[in-house]
Amino acid sequence: MESAGSEKVICITGATDGIGKVAATELANLGYTLALVGRNPDKGNRVLTELTENTGNENIRFLACDLSSMAEVRKLAEEIKTDYNQMHVLLNNAGAYFSEFKKTDEGFERTFALNHLSYFLLTDLLLDMLEKTGNARIVNVASDAHQGAKLRFENLQGFDGYRGWPAYCKSKLANIMFTYELDRRIAGKGITVNCLHPGFVDTNFGNNNTGSARIGLNVAKKVGAISPENGGKTSIYLVSSPEVDGVSGKYFSKCKPKKSNKASYIEADQEKLWQLTESFLA
Repeated sequence: MESAGSEKVICITGATDGIGKVAATELANLGYTLALVGRNPDKGNRVLTELTENTGNENIRFLACDLSSMAEVRKLAEEIKTDYNQMHVLLNNAGAYFSEFKKTDEGFERTFALNHLSYFLLTDLLLDMLEKTGNARIVNVASDAHQGAKLRFENLQGFDGYRGWPAYCKSKLANIMFTYELDRRIAGKGITVNCLHPGFVDTNFGNNNTGSARIGLNVAKKVGAISPENGGKTSIYLVSSPEVDGVSGKYFSKCKPKKSNKASYIEADQEKLWQLTESFLA
């Protein structure tokens, strides 16, 4: 892919903070046309102004969307299709950890909705656009937090005995399994899909929680977290580097392929997750 002065269009979810903002800044500096997605319109417009002023890139837009709402994801996809005639890269980056159980207005557990369902649905709704554009990429931000996880299909959303951190870990495993299954389904369509571990990054991740969940994460960040700038490197690499032209169906860390956990490679489970996700969204 071209690296500078590019008219290529990139959509980044969760683009107003952390590694999403880092990726947006670097890609804006490289001259890409950017559609930045975030939940908070005020924050989004501040980031938009900041990026435009600091990078000189005028081809940046902010699109407000609560990605835990599938109705809003559908509206977002329609807005993107109305405003852009092509899409070269979709970077599914938005995600969160919720220590307390809560259902969305649509009845989904919110970790599952935001971290998995939004990836699946937005990708599905933009797939024809990506295919039409050609030489397109889908990049899913996952996490090594998945390493000890295994999906329980009879309790996929954690309604029975919800625990926040295991729910987050399972959602990241779902991101990886979705990537592998999608790779098989889009073979030959001129689209690649990869996922990544950004590292344990010192961002506002987890600060939406209270009490011990928030304190524990913040202590861990002080001890072992990397900077958002380092955390964003693999996302930027997979979005823009010519080194991964044609590379698909891989899990990356530190800009190199690595193995995900054994459960993620079970093709029957990948397909089952796909089918269940489709049934939830029907």
